[in-house]
Amino acid sequence: MALRGLKRAFNAVKYPLVATGRAYNEVAQRYPFGTGVVTTVVKTSAADLFAQKVIEKREEVDWKRHGVFISFGLFYLGGFQYYLYNHLFVRWCAGMTAALGHKGSAPIKTFIDQAIHHPFFYFPVFYSLKGYVEGAAPADIFQRYRNELWENCKALWTIWVPAQLVNFSVVPRHMRIPFVAGVSFAWTVIISVMRGALDSGKSSSRRIAAAADCKQQEDDMGSTCR
Repeated sequence: MALRGLKRAFNAVKYPLVATGRAYNEVAQRYPFGTGVVTTVVKTSAADLFAQKVIEKREEVDWKRHGVFISFGLFYLGGFQYYLYNHLFVRWCAGMTAALGHKGSAPIKTFIDQAIHHPFFYFPVFYSLKGYVEGAAPADIFQRYRNELWENCKALWTIWVPAQLVNFSVVPRHMRIPFVAGVSFAWTVIISVMRGALDSGKSSSRRIAAAADCKQQEDDMGSTCR
């Protein structure tokens, strides 16, 4: 009897989740761009609020910083990256994909994404947007970007090299941005904490320690730490 009750409880939780997942997948198939953008904006907002209220324990939300993350999620993570992953990467690697399949072209796509796109496009855009909102001078923005690039890349590659190998190998094109959004919830928390630590005047080593603590907390919660 106890086993039957446990099975009924499991099914009561399972079926709504499965139905929601199927409905989400159907919407993503019909409206891949819109679904990706909305998912990314919601994820980015939730991640920064989580970082500010739970991890940093701020009494009041820094809405200016929050606005930066939402704008970044809308225009860059949702918009530009959709075009990059689902159009440019497909075009650039079409011959290799035809010859070797998605698993064969995935390492090349991952290399372009992690060794070129993120260090030289993603991070400069992020720093420029944040610096603009804060009123920082261009020289100060560039110096901050240079000083923190290596530590940011190390945190990035730990998570995103394996994640993007999976993404480009087996994830359907209409789900690539939602997949990125799901994994990047934890990455956004990490980068948010690192930026918040910077604004509070903490040292680089303490910022990286905070990021590592965040990753461990996300792992403990069953999440994957962008």
